[in-house]
Amino acid sequence: MQSMPPEFPPHIALRTALAEGALDALDRGDGATHDQLVAQAARRLREQGCTRIALAQFSLARARQACEEATGLPVYTTVHAAVDQLRRRLG
Repeated sequence: MQSMPPEFPPHIALRTALAEGALDALDRGDGATHDQLVAQAARRLREQGCTRIALAQFSLARARQACEEATGLPVYTTVHAAVDQLRRRLG
């Protein structure tokens, strides 16, 4: 996301967070821990004043619901954005 600011309007402030250990949990087949760690990172972003969450890696998309439940914020994923874009293009 940090490499993308030119694509965002100037008034948009980006914050990033790392869900430490989430990928390791997913690699072990522990999806529940992965999603919990991602949701915790999303909650920290909300506490910093973020009003929307973007899960910017395909592997994070599975944690969308957990993040929505943990934060009460809209959560966007690359997977859902790609599908929406494809639908728009196909009409």
